[in-house]
Amino acid sequence: MHPPRIDAGVEMKTRDGVTLAGDLYRPATDGRWPVLLHRTPYDRTGVFRVSGLVADPVWLARQGFAVLVQDSRGRFGSGGEFDFIAQEYNDSSDAIDWAAAQPWSDGNVGIYGSSYLGMTVLQAVAARNPRLKAAVAMIGTADLRHTARPGGLFELGFLTLYALGMVQEGLDHTSLSAAERKRVRELLDEAFADRRAAVSQLPLTSLAPLDDRRVAPFGTDWLRSPHDPFWDRPTLLTEPERVDIPFLQISGYRDFTSPTQFRLATRLADNEKAGLIAGPWTHAGTYSAFSDVGARVLPNAAAGVPTWSPVLAAFFDRHLRGGDGSDYPAAEPYLSGRVRYFVGGSNTWATAPAWPPASTVEEWALSAAGLLTQEGGHGSETFTADPHDPFPTHGGVVAFEGDPASAPGGIQDQRAVDKREDALRYTSAPLTEEVTIAGQAELIAYVTSTAPDADICVTLVDVEPGGFALNVAEGAQRARYRNGGDTDWLDAEEPSRVTVALHDVAHRFARGHRIRVQLAGFSFPRYSRNLHTRTVPEFGTLDEAVVAQHTVHHTSALRLPVLGA
Repeated sequence: MHPPRIDAGVEMKTRDGVTLAGDLYRPATDGRWPVLLHRTPYDRTGVFRVSGLVADPVWLARQGFAVLVQDSRGRFGSGGEFDFIAQEYNDSSDAIDWAAAQPWSDGNVGIYGSSYLGMTVLQAVAARNPRLKAAVAMIGTADLRHTARPGGLFELGFLTLYALGMVQEGLDHTSLSAAERKRVRELLDEAFADRRAAVSQLPLTSLAPLDDRRVAPFGTDWLRSPHDPFWDRPTLLTEPERVDIPFLQISGYRDFTSPTQFRLATRLADNEKAGLIAGPWTHAGTYSAFSDVGARVLPNAAAGVPTWSPVLAAFFDRHLRGGDGSDYPAAEPYLSGRVRYFVGGSNTWATAPAWPPASTVEEWALSAAGLLTQEGGHGSETFTADPHDPFPTHGGVVAFEGDPASAPGGIQDQRAVDKREDALRYTSAPLTEEVTIAGQAELIAYVTSTAPDADICVTLVDVEPGGFALNVAEGAQRARYRNGGDTDWLDAEEPSRVTVALHDVAHRFARGHRIRVQLAGFSFPRYSRNLHTRTVPEFGTLDEAVVAQHTVHHTSALRLPVLGA
């Protein structure tokens, strides 16, 4: 253990002359140390976000690392203008060069971070700076298109409140006058006072102050069509060969960023340098030192600083200074294989050589009388979708900050929404043998509708013998975007195929349990509402919204990736 020292206000210049400010945590004794970068838009001096989520840089300094916590461009102590994530490619690479050349550095640089900070990690890896030797990206999206517009819907609940928070924190970096800033603060206070009303407003382009590009240039960008050229930027998903250093992803099944992380893991299946830790967590749950995932406490599922600190120390010990990580035995369960993943239902950890583990696809047909069967379905069923009274989000991925009671996340008993008639539910007979899945399930739905457009929101559920209906995975698809265009309308007579990809997950359905799939026309406030017109839903108003009847034909099927089938 090394006594630590902190050098506050350490500054560097980027290639275009912008000053970036950081705080340096390092051993107090003279020497050269491997460097860990932690680059944040959330204020490097904020104790909770810097030290209370993933790892305490003071503790890492005690382990013999120099840790540079740096404000992103245009945020808090750093100069320049903030350009959401796009700036991090060059700035991260410049920070790596600077850190490697300092007298307290041994020239070996690693980088770690979560959420937006995880995205900076991905940008740094993509830049392929030869001085970057290892990286850990935690719950950070590998492709903003798919995170902002999953299945073509807008990730409303989280991104709207997140954008408002970013405006609030970055207001002093804008060009607004004092009077204009005062007005923006008033608008923010109004929005945060009633968060549900804020996300209910239509059109979304009129939600102040996100309609002002001087304070939120990213706010309206995220509303672009998923097929807009705006999104066509190189990423590690499009160029996975850029991962040429030891690279670890940490992901949660119930995190809204996880689909892109699992896609990247799949594309890195043959890359021996790439690893994955996948658990049952929500976005915020990856920061929890307890094992609670919504309404359930899951054995062996604790995360947060007590878990990730030794994981980081062991990982960087191996890849920055040639150690074996054995000084951090608490990390061994997470680093003992290329892919370590949590299996819900059995609440155990498993190992695989790559993600997803080898599996066999089993089809379960949607059939009459709400049956989910492997014998083939017949008939059809219709449900109502009313934008004025949308089916509510209950559990799962939703991250409705500041008002969790309004839309609880994680594991939640789906019986709470069973009385609503604006959804279809298909349930299997009690299982005679356990069924364990790992990977991405999908629903192939054949749909007709009285409206030209629809959202198909799907939840996979484990119905326990005692009745608790545990949400396992979810996904959604907006019909108009299903075939790669913006105007693939539904027909009232001829069924259209709508494929809904669910979040990757690993889960065991035990004997005596039943498998259920639920279909609804909304999951609000997680997603924006479909107005059932040809107007882009985020740009329309409730005055033009239409109550629609969606019919699901029983040629539809749930496809499960089953292990050991």
